[in-house]
Amino acid sequence: MTIPFYKIHIAGNGFILIDLTALEAANKGKPALESTSWPLLSRLICDKRYGVGGSGTMFLAADNTIRIFTPKGKSSPADEDALLCAARFAFDSGRVVGGKIRFNGITGPRDLSVLGAHQFAIDLGSPFSLLDGRVLLPQSEHLVESIEFSGTSLSCSAIHIRENVVTAFPRALGTLDFAGFSALVREAFPGKSPVSCVAQAITEDTIMARCSGGGEASICAAAAASLATAHCAGQCGTEAVVMFETRGNSGDPDRELELDRDNSRRVAVSWDTTENEIRAIGSGGYLFEGSFYAPDSVS
Repeated sequence: MTIPFYKIHIAGNGFILIDLTALEAANKGKPALESTSWPLLSRLICDKRYGVGGSGTMFLAADNTIRIFTPKGKSSPADEDALLCAARFAFDSGRVVGGKIRFNGITGPRDLSVLGAHQFAIDLGSPFSLLDGRVLLPQSEHLVESIEFSGTSLSCSAIHIRENVVTAFPRALGTLDFAGFSALVREAFPGKSPVSCVAQAITEDTIMARCSGGGEASICAAAAASLATAHCAGQCGTEAVVMFETRGNSGDPDRELELDRDNSRRVAVSWDTTENEIRAIGSGGYLFEGSFYAPDSVS
C-alpha cells in the first residue's frame, strides 16, 4: 500500500502527518487504512533506517480528529510540538474557525489560537519543580540547584512542564561538553527521561537553547523551561523568543534567524503572571512530502 504523507517539524522535532482524507481519495473513496493498523504503520514509517524517521506519526481526519503514535507504536496524547505541526497543515487546509483550530484527541478537544498567518498559540500549563514537586512562580527564587552524581557537581534547574526538562547555563557546565551534560542528566534522573537543555539569554527577550532527548513535546517544554530558568535568574523578562541551535552554527542567533525563513526554528514563550501558565507560540514547517510503501500487513 502506498501512503502519502507530509513531514513537518518544529525546531527540528519532526512528525509524519498522514491526511486520512487524501488517503481515502487516493483509494477512490474507500477507507484505505484501518485504525487498528496505525500503531504498526507508525513504527514502520518512523524507523530511521528503513522508514522516513520522525518523533511520531499524526493521523488527521477531515474534522480535525487527530491520533498521534510514537515511533514505538504507542498511542500518545495530543502533545504540543505535534499540534503546532498539525496546525500548520490545518491552517493551510482552511480549517480555521473563529480564530481557532480545534483538534479532537484521545484526551478531548484542544484549541490553538491563530495569531496570524502560520502563527499559533498553545497553553502549556504551570511549571513544577522536578525535585520537590512545588509549583514554580515567576517570582520563585532558588530555581537553580546543585545536583551531584558520580563525583560531578552541576548547577541546573529541574523542571516539569509537559515533560521533564533539566536546564543549565553554559557557564555552569565547566569542562563538560553537551554530550557529557546530557549523559550526566540521564544518570542523575533515572527513569524520568528528561530533556537536556543548555540555555543562554542573548538579550532580555531572546534565548539561545540547545536540547536533546525527551519525547513528542520536547521543543515546547525546553522553550518553557528555558524561559522559567532565565527569568528567575534575572536574565530576561516573562516573554522571550527561544532560538534553537543547530549543528555547525556555534549558537549564532543571527545565523539561526537567517536560516529560519518560515519561523519554524523558533518558539516564543510567555509566562502569565496572573494565571501562572506558560504559553508557546510557534509554527510547524514543511520539510518534504512523499509516499511510503507499506507492506501488506498494514491495511
